[in-house]
Amino acid sequence: MSKGGTSVSTTEIDPQLKTAYLQNLEQARSVAAGLPVQQFAGFNPMYRAGEEAAYNIGLTPFTAQSIQEFQNPYEQQVIQGTLGDIEQARQMQALRDAQQATAAKAFGGSRYGVQAALTNQAALQQAAKTAAQMRQAGYGQAAQMAQAARGMNLQGAQTAMALGGARQQMEQAQLDAARNQALQQLQIAQGGLSLSLPNLGGRSQTPYYQNPAASALGGAQAGYMIGGPTGAAIGAGLGLLAG
Repeated sequence: MSKGGTSVSTTEIDPQLKTAYLQNLEQARSVAAGLPVQQFAGFNPMYRAGEEAAYNIGLTPFTAQSIQEFQNPYEQQVIQGTLGDIEQARQMQALRDAQQATAAKAFGGSRYGVQAALTNQAALQQAAKTAAQMRQAGYGQAAQMAQAARGMNLQGAQTAMALGGARQQMEQAQLDAARNQALQQLQIAQGGLSLSLPNLGGRSQTPYYQNPAASALGGAQAGYMIGGPTGAAIGAGLGLLAG
């Protein structure tokens, strides 16, 4: 027949480890409670101004009024000067025609009249053609300048939007940095909590068993080797008591 019992062992948590664990837990709760709400930077005034300018440029039609604003205010004076030169050339040609007709004794005749008419017609055609070309060139130049100015204005608005967007990103980075500081503290605290606390506390029971017959047999064998039959009897008795 066997006899048995229970072996009980008790261990406790190291007070310092427990204190450190509780401190980490309290810090995590404190940081989490004080964590600010995530904020977003608003549109920068420079960005808004650029956006409004670009919007207005996009909705403003490109009309003759836009071109007229860039026309040379002295264009008519230049045209009149050129026409004056053409008139002066006509008068000089008419004088030469008259001189030639006088020398040929045909002044006032039909041939002279035809030549004078041709000279005047050529002068008028040249004047009209020159004035039209100058006005067309002036209009085309003004149109190009108006389009270039429109593009420069739009580019300036886009530049303002880009600068405003860059400032907005900087403001957002500052807001994120202020919030991330608390998050980093929280992560550090969580890192301490992630460390597994050693299982130093608790109570364990371990059963054990004894076999008197086996103990007596073992004692008899050991006693026989030492003292023969008498030693075997003594060893069996001792083994039985120990079992």
